[in-house]
Amino acid sequence: MTKRRVVIFAVALPLFSGQSLADELQSARDAVNRALKSDGAGLVSRLSACPKSEDDNGSEYVTLIQSVPVGDASEATLIDSGMCGGGNKHGQYLVITRHGKSQLVTDAEIGDMSFIGEISHVDGNKVFLSGNRWLPDDPHCCPSRQAVLEYDVETGKHSLKLTPKKARN
Repeated sequence: MTKRRVVIFAVALPLFSGQSLADELQSARDAVNRALKSDGAGLVSRLSACPKSEDDNGSEYVTLIQSVPVGDASEATLIDSGMCGGGNKHGQYLVITRHGKSQLVTDAEIGDMSFIGEISHVDGNKVFLSGNRWLPDDPHCCPSRQAVLEYDVETGKHSLKLTPKKARN
């Protein structure tokens, strides 16, 4: 997979909660950072901000952010990351922000060697991600199938459906 070092914002008007888009994005980044810190790592804004210490245990830097409004009062933010220490691991995190509070989605099958995608569209309270899915025998370099992940921000339920297409590598 190609590493992208550009940050893309799907800009929307501030949510009804009164927070600005910048606040929403920072809240989403903070949610990912808290989760990574529990494993002794962290999330930084760019490669140049990576810790220089050899003691760093897997910190990541932001490579891409997509953010879209979902429903009446939610925001879905997808954060892609690279590893500060190098390597080909690709982090990806879906964060839902509602009423100023961000929650990292941890049970939607998103992540390296599972499913990596991008926000393709929103329909009501559901956000859809299109991307590549690794099957059990796929090597790290080469997920074999395309898939669509549907996540309902109201219920927290998701479904991952394989498409008949081969993955785009």
